[in-house]
Amino acid sequence: MQPQVFSLLVFMIENADRVVSKDEIIDNVWGGRIVSDGTLNARINALRRALGDDGARQGVIKTLPRQGFRFVAKLGNGAINATSDAKPDTPSRNRPSIAVLPFANMSGDPEQQYFADGLTEDLITDLCKIPDIFVIARNSSFAWRNSPKSISEIGRDLGVATMLEGSVRRAGDRIRINAQLIDVETGGHVWADRYDGTMDDIFDVQDEITAKIIAALKVNLAGQRPDKRATHSVKAYELCLQGRAEFFMFSPQTSRRAIALLEQAIEIDPAFSDAWAYQVHPYQSGWSFCWDGYDDGLAIAAQKAAVAVDLGPNSSLAHTRLGWTKVFEKMPEQSVACFERALELDPNNADTHLWYSEALNFGGEPEKALKIAKRALVFDPVAPPNVLHHIGHSHFLLGDLGQSVEYIRRAIRIAPSFTPARIMLAAAYVEQGQVDAARDQIADLLTIDPGYSFQRFNARYPYSNADYRERVLKALNTAGLE
Repeated sequence: MQPQVFSLLVFMIENADRVVSKDEIIDNVWGGRIVSDGTLNARINALRRALGDDGARQGVIKTLPRQGFRFVAKLGNGAINATSDAKPDTPSRNRPSIAVLPFANMSGDPEQQYFADGLTEDLITDLCKIPDIFVIARNSSFAWRNSPKSISEIGRDLGVATMLEGSVRRAGDRIRINAQLIDVETGGHVWADRYDGTMDDIFDVQDEITAKIIAALKVNLAGQRPDKRATHSVKAYELCLQGRAEFFMFSPQTSRRAIALLEQAIEIDPAFSDAWAYQVHPYQSGWSFCWDGYDDGLAIAAQKAAVAVDLGPNSSLAHTRLGWTKVFEKMPEQSVACFERALELDPNNADTHLWYSEALNFGGEPEKALKIAKRALVFDPVAPPNVLHHIGHSHFLLGDLGQSVEYIRRAIRIAPSFTPARIMLAAAYVEQGQVDAARDQIADLLTIDPGYSFQRFNARYPYSNADYRERVLKALNTAGLE
């Protein structure tokens, strides 16, 4: 091996328990010098060749899109055992597993994308409710939209045995849905079908696709009863999909539009638990980020979440949203109870794990928070920035500043305008003694959000543990947040 390739091997093995980012590799192997992606990929490929691996099999070094690389071969007795299924241990190896790729919008109208995405998300949600199936979360599935890779390659990257892909064509009230289930190992079809009908048939189509997947995966549903639909109104359902899509844009304006659309859904079906639950984040986020017009956002979010739970006592979504509002109301015990109930109802839900981890950080349990956040990454391997931030937050509270900085920097690379990550990175830098770097983060924070202040942080961050709160406040004061 060339010296750089050997240095890369040593670094990958030393960090085989986790994913290492491109920046980390460059810092450690090239001493931080500017190196192109092509140079890095050439060294990775050279290392794979030296170890009998390749980019398709990835039995020694696995590429994780948007995250980095991980050494996944088994080590023992001085020998490397590279096997085609050498992956980080996940539940998918012990039970049927699936990822649902975002359905293609074939309507010829970009405005209909929300419908194709909503259908995909709801199929993922329906499958997640079945404990005997391991399901990749929305974020990781959607990361592969329009990927040039084959279905089998994507499935291997995600560590699942089957993949569902499909398309939606909508013209007025008429819909056509194509769906096919693919065996990742062979690339062959397990089944494929086409559904033609009207929007009034959409719930029946979703149920039929889910039932066929369950049958194909040979999952035993004995003793399990499918949840009833949160609404039977197609119009209310469609408005809810539109509201969800608006919130994902994440701005004061799109949050207002999301709330308005969800209110219309509730007017049509006042018992639609999901529509109440989906209003929680727009209101709570507006309050947390001090957007104009959201002074009562937390109180309204708490009220919406409580109604969602009353209407949907078996809704994991409703309990998750209620648990998140209890964090900001500084009721950690009630928050934990809500999240635990949500996981009882839907143990596969990455979203619940994600928010629960940060709730535990604020509640003073960073060790448990770290375990919950890493559990989220099992279901959502293409890590979203907020879960990386939550992991970094846990490491900060536990005093592991190096790991804290690493995870938070990764979050910022994905989402440079994510202000909570800037705040936590500044605090971690101060405790590392890098005050100038911390002040740079505060300067970046104020560029993103000029109105941010020390007082605002103190008023909005819901630490239940006084020692943790004082640590962060002291660090931010040193970093120059006024």
